[in-house]
Amino acid sequence: MKVRKIISLVLNLLAVIAAITGMVLIKQSFIDEGPVLFAKFFTLFTNVLIIFTGLISIGYCIDGFIKKKEDAVLPIGIFVLRLITSVSALITFDTVVGYLQYTALANLTPADALFWNNICHHYVAPLAIIASFIFFDLDKKYPFKTFAFGPIHLLVYMAYAVPICLIDASIWNGAPYVFMDTSKLETWLIVVLILGFVVVGFLFSMLLWLLNRIVYLIFIGEEVSKEETTPEEVEVQETVEVTEEDQNEVNEIIKTGYTGPRIYHISKREDKKWQVKFANGKKAIKLFNTQAEAIVFAKKLAKSQDGSIRVHSLKGKIRKAH
Repeated sequence: MKVRKIISLVLNLLAVIAAITGMVLIKQSFIDEGPVLFAKFFTLFTNVLIIFTGLISIGYCIDGFIKKKEDAVLPIGIFVLRLITSVSALITFDTVVGYLQYTALANLTPADALFWNNICHHYVAPLAIIASFIFFDLDKKYPFKTFAFGPIHLLVYMAYAVPICLIDASIWNGAPYVFMDTSKLETWLIVVLILGFVVVGFLFSMLLWLLNRIVYLIFIGEEVSKEETTPEEVEVQETVEVTEEDQNEVNEIIKTGYTGPRIYHISKREDKKWQVKFANGKKAIKLFNTQAEAIVFAKKLAKSQDGSIRVHSLKGKIRKAH
């Protein structure tokens, strides 16, 4: 858990530094045109959001390290904010990879400040924040409906940028993107393209949410209720007991320096045995022949020590939560 949090911290820090560096590289544009650039270009707007979200995420990571809350979960509001930022970052990345690098940015060289701005704002910052969201910010199971918030940043941008381009793009000295340029495209086509972006925004949001949840289930496991039981668990309920020797084993593990949360992870080992161990624990508390026995044992431990249980996936098959 601690390693994942450190990697997440590094990725968020990288995203923030890249986003700020990209803005410094084009400081002359800000001097010439002013802060309107942030509203005009979706990429700049997105990188401002990356900085804001990245700093909040860094704050939560540092707070967790200071307070030794390695298993602390992100509040759902922060998760949604990170999802919104990741959706916009993915749109920014895909737009440059699929279109802008062959058109507006095709002739840039390393001698141009805009070349390095492009690297920072279209590649490094977006990919760092997306990777952090998918692979390392794995906390609790957030509801599927949260994916609907993903395109909010895109919708806000479209809500003011499109009308300006359709009414009078000269306010911005021209449309920021070709698909908003009424001098090159018919109005109906612009509307269709914009609607297409909105649909893509929702699809990207759903994709990122699903990837985050899949990685969560693979590396963290499904949290299991301590109260409800499956038929398989009922069958072995009476045969599995937590003995004094087991309690001593738990205490020994704690005495050797384990300071993490009382979360009992259940997973299958290479020798086909099912193990019960602490989160981040190096040593198994006890081994069993079946998953049901391991779960029953972990539940009894969790009840006596106010802990929780997580069952890891097996060959892509996730145990259903109660």
